[in-house]
Amino acid sequence: MAASLNRAAFFASARKLVFGGALTQGQVSGMEAILDACPPDLDSDALAYCLATSLHETARTMLPIKEYGGSAYYTKMYDIAGSRPAVAKALGNTVPGDGAKFAGRGYVQLTGRANYRRATGELQNRGYLTRSQDLTQTPDSAMVPDIAAAIMFIGMQEGWFTGRKLSDYFGPTKSIPVGARAIINGTDKASIIAGYFRGFQTALLAAGHLPGGVVATVPVPPVSGAPMVPPASPGPLVQPAPRNSGVLPAPKPLPEPVYDVKPSWGSRLASWLMRPWFG
Repeated sequence: MAASLNRAAFFASARKLVFGGALTQGQVSGMEAILDACPPDLDSDALAYCLATSLHETARTMLPIKEYGGSAYYTKMYDIAGSRPAVAKALGNTVPGDGAKFAGRGYVQLTGRANYRRATGELQNRGYLTRSQDLTQTPDSAMVPDIAAAIMFIGMQEGWFTGRKLSDYFGPTKSIPVGARAIINGTDKASIIAGYFRGFQTALLAAGHLPGGVVATVPVPPVSGAPMVPPASPGPLVQPAPRNSGVLPAPKPLPEPVYDVKPSWGSRLASWLMRPWFG
């Protein structure tokens, strides 16, 4: 996270402005993970919008979760054997069973085989996954907080999901929270999420959030010791049709993975995102 943020003040303010006066331990833990993973140069408005998006996409749990619905729903919505085969093909779900296997997960509900494949390549190239780790083989790994946060922050900054990115809507001279919904899912619930954004924005500013500082808390995700190689630019990830985000269940806890190499994750994220070529 950026060096300047009084977390106690942030949580106190967010509790009142966003969460109706009460926070669960899960919500606190989820926001801690997001703040830990935040690129140090991400401005306050962009961070506030990422928090607002997470609040909506995780049904207010602030934890990486799996999309509500169940196998029959996933098959109907996203499977080649379901009622929307064209959508399934666009998502890369060409094998029966892909709809359920690659349902939405994480902080931003990553959906579809093609999107899990893209996220795998991007995270491998940046060192967040080893070359042997593949989200298409273990899609529940997209709900591991470190991985889910990397998908959210890098994906929203680079425009993986729809081609729209955070810098299109937030910067020194602009702040367009309603329009920013296009980064993830068109105009679906755009005004509601913009309301969450305003609460988080106020909480961050009240807590003295200042981007560009030194990373203070560094999580350690599964990483490879191989050099990071800039990925190609394959274009935006395909976006499923708007769905009813409704009430999503929190996932069962995932077992803690064990890996051989654990270099500093936060510093990798910071150095990667601050490279001059990054768009």
